[in-house]
Amino acid sequence: MSLTGRRVLVTRAAEQASSLADALAKCGAVPVVVPTIAIVPPPSFAELDRALAGLDHIDYLLLTSVNAVEAVFDRLAVLGCDACSLSNLKTVAVGPKSAAALAAHGIAADLVPEDYRAEGLVALLKNRVNGKRLLYPKAALARDLIPDELSAAGAEVIDPVAYASSVPDDAADRLQNALADGLDLLTFTASSTVKNLVALLDTRGLAMARKIPVASIGPLTSATARGLGFSIVIEAQHATLDALVEAIKDYYAKS
Repeated sequence: MSLTGRRVLVTRAAEQASSLADALAKCGAVPVVVPTIAIVPPPSFAELDRALAGLDHIDYLLLTSVNAVEAVFDRLAVLGCDACSLSNLKTVAVGPKSAAALAAHGIAADLVPEDYRAEGLVALLKNRVNGKRLLYPKAALARDLIPDELSAAGAEVIDPVAYASSVPDDAADRLQNALADGLDLLTFTASSTVKNLVALLDTRGLAMARKIPVASIGPLTSATARGLGFSIVIEAQHATLDALVEAIKDYYAKS
């Protein structure tokens, strides 16, 4: 069974959707981009700014998404600082995309875990951070796994909110139209994209969506989707877009 011509829903934030959509299009799929999440500033940058002003006293900077990287450098610019402010600490990127975002600002990540999830980052650091001060600029809805586990390992974890998320204003209508036009596959790259999709649909639309197979970027997202009544037929081996696309290609090649 070929992926060619199959309509695949992309639910990533608008500014990040093109990388997945373009990769799917190269495989012959028809990407249907309907972001169910938008990245927005937090209510206040005060905590993040205060933490960045004290970088001289930080040992590790933990960056778990491209959004976190961009938020940090945006606020450094506002504070009149640049990449040199990070020269005396170790930077930890959760995966290759975050590392690439860092590199675009002239900083090479010192550490990247083999498992591109919060769990992998914790496993990488837990035996290194006793007595250290860690800065973890996080999403507003981030799990407590990193601060809880690394605090238990003896670190002092400073975790200001660096960015938040919301539901795009036009998402409900666009999603209903996409379902009406027909979809062959849904893709979810975070638990929030699943939860927001469910919140956007009425009873009939949700019933339609639950009949469509799902490709998930990883176990946590898969668990959220299953808990909300979706059928996961594809799960990426690594939590990256490249791995997700490869898993989708493999699935349709073998079907």
